[in-house]
Amino acid sequence: MIVFADYAPWYDLLYRDKDYAGETSFVEARLHDHGTSSGKLLDIGCGTGLHALAFAQRGWNVTGIDLSDEMIASAKARAAQAGLPIQFRQGDVREAGPERDYDAVVSLFHVASYQTSRDALAAMFRTAHAALKPGGLFLFDYWYGGAVLAQGVETRVKVIEQKPLRLTRIAQSVHDEQAATVTVNYTLFCEDSDRASIRRVDEAHHMRYWFPFEIDAALAASGFEPGTHAAWLTLDAPSSKSWAAYTVARKPVSP
Repeated sequence: MIVFADYAPWYDLLYRDKDYAGETSFVEARLHDHGTSSGKLLDIGCGTGLHALAFAQRGWNVTGIDLSDEMIASAKARAAQAGLPIQFRQGDVREAGPERDYDAVVSLFHVASYQTSRDALAAMFRTAHAALKPGGLFLFDYWYGGAVLAQGVETRVKVIEQKPLRLTRIAQSVHDEQAATVTVNYTLFCEDSDRASIRRVDEAHHMRYWFPFEIDAALAASGFEPGTHAAWLTLDAPSSKSWAAYTVARKPVSP
């Protein structure tokens, strides 16, 4: 099963409070810090395309890839409506496609943590490596293991209403410390008052948290230089305060 397949139509409502523009600005600043400020950008695991659109609006030549056909259809429609020439295609981030000579590759919203084995993570990194030009940058975020272990998991409920729609999401998590995974079992109740309908959607998202030393090992095995690690949306080292961390890595100029 492809996660998000059943509730792709509700995805943007669920994350309407996510600051895609602010996150894009932050990522662009980090790319600039490492010497890349424009050019071709590949977004792997692009979802419904909101980060990709924000990059395109900032002048990047953007391509997006996602495993979900439903997500890609939404991204294409959004780009067409905005009049932005973004190329989107369905594809697996663990399989290198035709994309080559990109200045930057990004993978946001914890796509790396959907890779639940070291082999899968390395395969994703090889996709990024193949797409980059020598000297190109790879920036991605992930669940930081130190924070997951320190904070533990809990059941969370989120309710969003945008008439005529009302979305209730219950997230119940199961932590397997030996495997370093968290399975998030989502139950969504999707209500449409105009149609007097309620739909229930159940999906299980199997996630892997990572530590910087594991990330560095996978990067090295995939041909990258060692990465720099920080807590998401900061320049500080990853800490137990935030599950989200990010890494910036470079493809060597010379093999």
